[in-house]
Amino acid sequence: MNFQGKTLFTSLRENTIFGLKFSFHAASKSYFAPQLSRFINKYVYRLGLASSLNRYDNSLTLYSSFSDRKLYSYYANTDKFINFGSGAFFHRKWKNYDYPGQSAYYKVIQGKQGKDFNSIDLCSENLVIPELDNSVALIYCSHTLEHLDSASSLRFIKECHRILKKGGVLRLALPNTKNDFYLLRCLIKNKGKSEDILKDYIQDATSHVLSDVKNLSFDCVLDVLRDSSFDSHKFFNNIIKENPQFAEFDGGNPERHINYWDFDRLVEVMNHVGFDFTIPTYQGSSVAMPFRNLHVFDTTEPHIAFYADVVK
Repeated sequence: MNFQGKTLFTSLRENTIFGLKFSFHAASKSYFAPQLSRFINKYVYRLGLASSLNRYDNSLTLYSSFSDRKLYSYYANTDKFINFGSGAFFHRKWKNYDYPGQSAYYKVIQGKQGKDFNSIDLCSENLVIPELDNSVALIYCSHTLEHLDSASSLRFIKECHRILKKGGVLRLALPNTKNDFYLLRCLIKNKGKSEDILKDYIQDATSHVLSDVKNLSFDCVLDVLRDSSFDSHKFFNNIIKENPQFAEFDGGNPERHINYWDFDRLVEVMNHVGFDFTIPTYQGSSVAMPFRNLHVFDTTEPHIAFYADVVK
């Protein structure tokens, strides 16, 4: 496959698609906004207008579908694009898979099961994604792997490899917990640090690695941090050694962070599965042009995320 614009440091200026962004506090709670966004994408996209809802910055954006369609000019009309862990995502060209919502609001942002999204449990021991071998051009998976236990994430990645075409791209977004811990180390070295600020930052950074860490005492967490030399991966391993339940999936609470990822582990796993190569990237930088529409992709907490293009 001849990738388009192979550059790691893509300027976001190059990703500009005309759009109007409306920011309002109720965007992340509104029951009407996700329905309006889906309606526009279903019925107005062909006329030149598309929409995206971003729950993470409280915004609803209207953008040019004509410009968006140009990003797909390299692909055939029959090519398939799939989003796993889709949440509020809805795009006319993409097929959504997600775990059924547990709250009334999440059910609204997902839309109708079987119509707006397809139900899937990525932690099923018998996971088989209902797609043919070598049939999918692009896969998007944003802030989902950290919610899957280790065995399930490996099964899922193997399934992605199976259904992707040769040259297909799996685009991943994950929490940048390794950088969180780097910032913690910098904060600790600060002679003028406030103990209250340090405590808050430690609680935030550690619960970002494993959600259930918040159930431990601060002194316990601090001891493990020190024993781990403030290394995020070592911290994860040391915590689950004593608390293995923290890394287990709970279908009634699927939003928990239960798995650890950084670039090193990502490359190791993808090589093991058989992908050709893994490209560490930044928000908006991708070898696949559709992922450069920042009204649609890489919108989930981009300030604390890391990204990768995984090529089959």
